[in-house]
Amino acid sequence: MLKHVCLTVLVFLGICGLTWAQEVPAGAPAAEVIHTTQQITLMMMFQQGGVILWVIMGLGFIGIVLALYLLITVTPRREVPAALVKRAVAQVKAGEIQGAYHMCLERDNIMARVLAAGLKKSGHDRYVIQEAMESEGERSAAALWQRISYLNNIGTLAPLLGLLGTVWGMMGAFGAIALDAAQVKGITMAYSVSQAMITTAAGLVLAIPAMGIYYYLRGRVIRIIADVEEQASIFVELLLEGPEK
Repeated sequence: MLKHVCLTVLVFLGICGLTWAQEVPAGAPAAEVIHTTQQITLMMMFQQGGVILWVIMGLGFIGIVLALYLLITVTPRREVPAALVKRAVAQVKAGEIQGAYHMCLERDNIMARVLAAGLKKSGHDRYVIQEAMESEGERSAAALWQRISYLNNIGTLAPLLGLLGTVWGMMGAFGAIALDAAQVKGITMAYSVSQAMITTAAGLVLAIPAMGIYYYLRGRVIRIIADVEEQASIFVELLLEGPEK
């Protein structure tokens, strides 16, 4: 999936680059573009933001794809399907332990993996069954936390990249004041400050929704783990009772 996302980002950046090349004359100085245009356009913002803005945009595109994927896949209904639990309980009560075990192995969700770990230890003591299910539950929960942590990483990196663009732009602004003896010193300084503000805004625009979606998904993960623990406790008692007679 990561390869497809990277390829999509490169294509997107290439299309934006061609559009910018058509709208902005080749070789036109940045200060001249700002001076001759009465209103700042979106393409001018891309130009002024520099490389750092393009990096933030690429990170934002990855964040959008990742957020949509996680919102669709990380749900209690998918990870703790009621139909799976109901069918597994019915098979255990009927004494079809192996059938329930193979059914769980065919499913790709946390509940199925936890039930399969318990069914594999069927016939052992309570401690052995609980230990197997808890160990599998901890591994699956850690993998789920890792999946949503990428959004947290994006939300953390975006403001730092924006801050880097701010520092870079301010360095250019103060450099223009100190070293540029031309009459357009003010325009050059304004361009550098504009770059600083654009990257800062872009970093915040990316970080705020990324962190918001991350906290929302974190609530889902907590609910999923709680549901798995509840169902696992019931299933342990069911395995100890054995099939109905």
